[in-house]
Amino acid sequence: MGDSLVSKYIAQLVEIHASAFSPGWSVDDFAAHIDLASDDVIDIVESGEVYGFAITRTAVDQAEILTIVVAPAHRRKGLGRSLLQRAEACVRERGADIMFLEVAADNSAASAMYENAGYHQCGRRPRYYRREINGKIGRIDALLYKKHLA
Repeated sequence: MGDSLVSKYIAQLVEIHASAFSPGWSVDDFAAHIDLASDDVIDIVESGEVYGFAITRTAVDQAEILTIVVAPAHRRKGLGRSLLQRAEACVRERGADIMFLEVAADNSAASAMYENAGYHQCGRRPRYYRREINGKIGRIDALLYKKHLA
């Protein structure tokens, strides 16, 4: 997605991100990623509607998925897997041969998708994500994954 397209769809990006993450990223957060030469926004847009997107960051031969999310109405249709494949292709073009990502320990659907795509758990960040748990604000671990792309 080019910078002008990201700007055009930024309200949808914010809304979709907030549907999956609490707190979601703000317009300013997205604008910061648009402005960084190391970051890429990969999207699925149909008839002006953003179905999902991923943001990657590449540094020399390594890359990271900063976020990947599919709009609620379009989940469970293989779009997350498609975004993941497109993100991998994008960072390979930039010269990366390894991809990292993290996922909340309670997000078993995402973990299964990553593992089925060849990612392996390589670490854990204790109490990394804020979550509402039983009506109280708590913390949940982040699982770290990596995949060798070459």
